[in-house]
Amino acid sequence: MVRHLAILREPYLSRILAGVKTIEARFLRVRAAPYGSVTAGDTLFLKRAGGPIVATARAARVATFDHLTPTQITALIERYAAELRLDNDMRSHAQHSRYAVLIWLTDVAPLGDPPTVSKRDRRAWVVLES
Repeated sequence: MVRHLAILREPYLSRILAGVKTIEARFLRVRAAPYGSVTAGDTLFLKRAGGPIVATARAARVATFDHLTPTQITALIERYAAELRLDNDMRSHAQHSRYAVLIWLTDVAPLGDPPTVSKRDRRAWVVLES
């Protein structure tokens, strides 16, 4: 089992915690984590951008997509719109991507005493253990 640190901005973190966003998507210009590093069964630590780790989740299913065109990205977003809960800004940002990773989340649980992680870079996804 691999453990990951996923940094999330609002309103997406709150949507996951409320159970209305059930798929976490990462749209990427290059193949970078979580592309190729997250699989079903892995544990995710959900960290507020600029804040603490607030919850854990398990990856129930993972799908990766390669060499996407803007038309394919739009179709992907529309297919999973209800589970992704993306704002227009994120939809627009995704159009510049060539790769996508969709992670179906399960077992989302808030943490009362969150662990600390020393992270000082700009990565939005970190593989903690493999």
